[in-house]
Amino acid sequence: MRWIKPALRNSISALLGNEVRKHSPESLELVRQAMLAALGEDGARLNPRLKHRLQYLHDAHGLWYARSEMVAVLSSLHGEAHAVDAVKRLSHVFQGLLPKSLVDACNMRR
Repeated sequence: MRWIKPALRNSISALLGNEVRKHSPESLELVRQAMLAALGEDGARLNPRLKHRLQYLHDAHGLWYARSEMVAVLSSLHGEAHAVDAVKRLSHVFQGLLPKSLVDACNMRR
């Protein structure tokens, strides 16, 4: 019976569509560069793994959820208030790449 589980998972993924999350590399590059700029050289030096993830994540959702790790790194460098503000300023670059409700939820918390 175990052979049913992977097939079921794959069929559900196909039904939901992986194409929804795929964006052109050009549209993600603006987001990627904004996040790397906000991280800065000091942040990249403090957490090279995060810098690598930001450079190679292939979808907007992955980049969106990497913001929490950015807050942690920037908090250790500049303090939590500055880190949260810097990451919230990035939300405008995600416009059109994520569901509007996800981006708006971040803006409402100000």
